[in-house]
Amino acid sequence: MARVKNILGRGEPVSMQNLQYDFVTLASHQLRTPLSAIKWYTEIILKRSGPLTKKQRDYLMEISRSSERAINLVNDLLDVSRIQEGGIHLELRPLRIEKLVEESIDNYASMIQAGGVKIDFEIISGPLPIVETDPDKLKRVIGNLLSNAIKYTPRGGKILIILEKKGNNIAVMISDSGVGIPKTEQTRVFDKFFRSTNVLKLSSEGTGLGLYIVKSLVEIMGGKISFSSEEGKGTIFSFTLPLKI
Repeated sequence: MARVKNILGRGEPVSMQNLQYDFVTLASHQLRTPLSAIKWYTEIILKRSGPLTKKQRDYLMEISRSSERAINLVNDLLDVSRIQEGGIHLELRPLRIEKLVEESIDNYASMIQAGGVKIDFEIISGPLPIVETDPDKLKRVIGNLLSNAIKYTPRGGKILIILEKKGNNIAVMISDSGVGIPKTEQTRVFDKFFRSTNVLKLSSEGTGLGLYIVKSLVEIMGGKISFSSEEGKGTIFSFTLPLKI
C-alpha cells in the first residue's frame, strides 16, 4: 500500500484503488459546478434575454443539451465511484411508492409527449402499504428505467407500470413495446458501460452506466431486479423492495 498523500490531502496510507476513487470524486465535483453554471446561464438567456434569432436559439439549445449530457455523465461517474467504495448510504423514510411513481411520470411528461408514447399505470390489489426506503434513490431507479423505456420505444408505442404487493415486498414492473435487447447481449445488461448494438444505432448518447447504477441501488435498498426482453418487441424490468429494511 502506497504511503503517499491522496489528492484530497489526507496523509494516511492509500491504495491505488483509493487514489483512483479520490480522483474521480474530486474531478466530478470540480466539473459539476461549472457545467451547472453553463446550463443555468444558458437557460436564463433563452428565457429572459429578449428576442433571439432562430440560429441563436438553436445554438443555445445545443449548449443546454450538451451541458445536461455532461452533467449526467459526471453524476453517473460519481455514483459508480460511491457504489464501488461502499459510499452509498440510505436515508430511510416512510413513503407511498405510488405517489413517487406518479411524480416520476409527471417529471417526464415533456419527454413522453415528444416521444409520442402512451403510459399506463396500474396498482394491483391496492391500496399498497407504506414502504420504508430511501426516496431519492428509489426515484433514481424508477426515473432511469422509465426514461430508457421512453427513449427506446418508437412513436405510438406503449409503456406499462405495475405496482403490486407480494408477501413482504412491493413489486415494480416497467414494460415497454420498444426495440428490445438482442438475446446474445442480455448477459451484459447490468455491466458498466454496456449499451446494446441496436440502441447504439438509434442514438450515440448515453453513458452505459444507468442500469449498473439501478441494479446496485436496488440491491443496496434490499431488493432484487430482473428483466426479460425480445429484440423488436420490447423489454420488461421488474424489481422488488422490502416493505421495511
